[in-house]
Amino acid sequence: MKAYRYFVGSLVAVLVVSIPFLAMSFSSGAPSGHSGPENTCNNCHGIFGETNTGTGSVSITAPPTYMAGETVTVTVEVDNTTPPDPSPKQGFMLSARNGDGSLVHVGKFDLGGSTLVRFGAGGNPTEDSLWVTHTSSSNQMDSWTVSWIAPAVNPPATVTFYAAGNAANGNGDADEDDFVYTTTHDMTLMVVGNDPDATPSAFSVDALSPNPFRTDTDLSYSLDHPATVRIVLRDGRGRMVRELEHGPKEAGNHRLHIAADGLASGVYLLTLYGPDGMKTRPITIAN
Repeated sequence: MKAYRYFVGSLVAVLVVSIPFLAMSFSSGAPSGHSGPENTCNNCHGIFGETNTGTGSVSITAPPTYMAGETVTVTVEVDNTTPPDPSPKQGFMLSARNGDGSLVHVGKFDLGGSTLVRFGAGGNPTEDSLWVTHTSSSNQMDSWTVSWIAPAVNPPATVTFYAAGNAANGNGDADEDDFVYTTTHDMTLMVVGNDPDATPSAFSVDALSPNPFRTDTDLSYSLDHPATVRIVLRDGRGRMVRELEHGPKEAGNHRLHIAADGLASGVYLLTLYGPDGMKTRPITIAN
């Protein structure tokens, strides 16, 4: 086993010497093409070819559904349980693919001017923008958030996000003492407002009460016949913050309780997608 680890460590050292660009780019962002499934951070970090062997993990937080042209908030988090030497560092790479198995990249990422995330490092701006990674300003963070914009035309039935996370020990070496984790997250396309039996009054939305609010509020809406309803909360830039409700509902009156937990004060937009389209209401969280 010791001989095997020596061989693997030597192989990693050869890779780093042979590809100095990759060695320099780890702390400030991963090279393009390493989110999985084709390649991951284990090309240079950890035991070559192995992933998910440590006690940590990487996770993706995103809605279960999306709509054509919608801006979705995606968060990647790395749980780093690697012993620090001298201090642990974390990194990631994320991509969005067609969920039909073709692995074609879909949609586009919007970094929003953040210094905490960047596009992949590869030298080709068009191809690099297909991947998102950490920066030198954020490699001691354990989570990163980015916006993904769904294609407005011909959106796929399923989008699969691929993420690879590097849980490093912080010694500056890309060695077998780092651990690489991978994960995926699927979002299915939701089409609303196409109910052939819907009328302009197929569903109605009452005012929120209270609004503005500090801790929680209630939203009332009604349906004139059973239908699928989706309710999302967006920030001032139109990015989806939370999916509050999604699923089939019976005809009649309904009430949704909304909590402000984890949300900053400010003005948000509450959008309800129903059988005859969508309706939007402003919602304000006070200090």
